[in-house]
Amino acid sequence: MPGNIVLIGFSGTGKSTVARLLADHLGWPVVDTDQEIVRRFGKSIADIFRDDGEAAFRAAEREMVAAACDRCQQVISVGGGAPVDPENRRRLRAGNWIIRLEASPRAILDRLRGHSGAEERPLLAGPDPLQRIQSLLAARQEAYAIADFAIDTEGRSPETVTEIILHALPSRAGLTDPTGGKSA
Repeated sequence: MPGNIVLIGFSGTGKSTVARLLADHLGWPVVDTDQEIVRRFGKSIADIFRDDGEAAFRAAEREMVAAACDRCQQVISVGGGAPVDPENRRRLRAGNWIIRLEASPRAILDRLRGHSGAEERPLLAGPDPLQRIQSLLAARQEAYAIADFAIDTEGRSPETVTEIILHALPSRAGLTDPTGGKSA
């Protein structure tokens, strides 16, 4: 069993929800780095970006990822941009099993628009949020490639995604991928 199970992927792919469900099934604590940052600053991520700047957010994110990865037997959900940082990637890879949750750009946009607090998401600001999502997904492709296992969440409930992960876990001793790197 890996030290931690880490969920990565774009905003709107279901990381926070699946992390809670997975942690409940395993009896492990859940660490959501975005929620920890919101707690630390006492304001939303949009407000942190606006008031303190992206650099302050990314520095706090780096600290949260490091702190989470220093512990074991947790389910960790990281923000969509966290794996872009090389130091975060290094820490995430160190003895953890990384699962990438995926969905199409259109599904991501629909989920983000339908989520509470949608008006505060910087991702949705601007004339063409779908194009922005597509561009960011392309730019993050290499960072997201660190995953040991990928699951397409489109058309699947969070419970189904959780079951797929749980089914894969017993074969994860030694962190070998029985699917040969194939996605679920």
